[in-house]
Amino acid sequence: MKTQSIVLAALAAAPSALAHTVWSTFYIDGVSQGDGVAMRMRTDPAKASFPLEDYSSTDMACNVDGTTGVPRVQSVPDGSTLTFEMRSWPNDASKESLDEGHKGPCAVYLKKVDSAVDDKAAGDGWFKVFDHGYDSSSDQWCTDRLIANKGRLSVKLPKGLQGGYYLARPEVVALHNATDGGAQFYMGCAQVFLESSGALIPEETVSIPGYVQAGEPSVKFNIYVNKNAEYKIPGPPVAKLTSSSGVAAAGTAQTAQTEGLRPDDAIAENANWFGTEVPSYSDESGCWASGEKCWKQLDACYKAAPPTGNKGCEIWQKKCQGINDACEAKNFDGPPNKGVDLTPKAETIDVGLVMATVGGGVDASAPKTTAAAKEDKPKSTAAAATTTKEEVPLSTVSGATSTTAAAPSSKVPAPSKSEPTAASSSKGYAYGGADAEGDKTKTTITVPASEKAPAPTEPAKCPEGFECHTVVEMEYVTVTEYVTLGSQRRRSMHWRRHGGAF
Repeated sequence: MKTQSIVLAALAAAPSALAHTVWSTFYIDGVSQGDGVAMRMRTDPAKASFPLEDYSSTDMACNVDGTTGVPRVQSVPDGSTLTFEMRSWPNDASKESLDEGHKGPCAVYLKKVDSAVDDKAAGDGWFKVFDHGYDSSSDQWCTDRLIANKGRLSVKLPKGLQGGYYLARPEVVALHNATDGGAQFYMGCAQVFLESSGALIPEETVSIPGYVQAGEPSVKFNIYVNKNAEYKIPGPPVAKLTSSSGVAAAGTAQTAQTEGLRPDDAIAENANWFGTEVPSYSDESGCWASGEKCWKQLDACYKAAPPTGNKGCEIWQKKCQGINDACEAKNFDGPPNKGVDLTPKAETIDVGLVMATVGGGVDASAPKTTAAAKEDKPKSTAAAATTTKEEVPLSTVSGATSTTAAAPSSKVPAPSKSEPTAASSSKGYAYGGADAEGDKTKTTITVPASEKAPAPTEPAKCPEGFECHTVVEMEYVTVTEYVTLGSQRRRSMHWRRHGGAF
């Protein structure tokens, strides 16, 4: 069976809302785990960035589709710094992370589970390890700092937590429409295995949904009229931790990870999909058969690709095409580069600010810390600390003890003192403030010309004698009021011609 491939372009409508956002990936001590790896997120790319406004829904735990786990679980050393990244375009980190008008608090929750893959997420067992609301000393919300930090929210896990499987849940609450009771929640969940011999557990846990109720002050606060310093973050305070020794309901610590591991024979990956080597061959029929197995894996890769994209699938597609080329050239000693791991090297970043809890009913008086990054080392390594007005530390607070995370950080510019009613951005977006009654926020959007989708390309017809398969990669343009715009889609059609014997 012979196989060829072509790439086509098509135009598709993808309704969304301007600068809505997705928790797309996470880093452990500054090392990327890969786009979409071990992340539960909404699987429909056209709606992946939509917020949640039904606080009673089970989707509040890990987002829509979040009651179903993904195959990967990432190992996390005790006391690590976790960095979660938001993107308005889940497959393009170069776009803005969140609209500047979406102001509000951030939080990170954990849930100890028996299985990070099988747990349904919704229900009791959640406890907060971090929150950050409004800081009056710098006139900034947590979202202001998150945006300035490339959409990255970093928190240091409490040292000595009970080891085992957890769901880690970052959360942002956008309050720009909260005067109508429409606070918008953005969340996702990372599936992790905490490598720890510790015994600390939370004294109390909460249920999600259930930890926040419609109509409560935290979800209908008017940020344009009220004193922002009086805002109370939704949910419980940061959890106090206690030893699990002698606590009947403490659960069982797991000491070794057995699920969600990368297979030993994997040589490629895309989010939660793995590619494995195809059979060796020494004749023409074996060559085409090996190529066919490669293309079947590629089909599975594209089908499994989350909203964060299919870059790993594109790498695997080159491998399949290489086998095809070898078969056409009558080179039957293969596959080419047998056993070579095609997975790109993990990116290491400077995580920037590692935030301290502020405005959530706990001590917010921790020292303000920044640290210089060191090249070619995990970016959670500490350096010299300084105190400035423009910077706020990001540390984890557990119980009565506040521990400032020692992580490199970059300075966040001081906020503008102008009112939001007249604000406009260099990106072509204008924001409206409160109306005369102070009830509503109105937003006017101008989409930059550079973000308009190109005209569609007519798809090619499937040649006679070929079997065609279509795979799709999507990008999305977002606008307010759910005005439908075009977004670019790319299709790869694999032409498969029958011939030869197996």
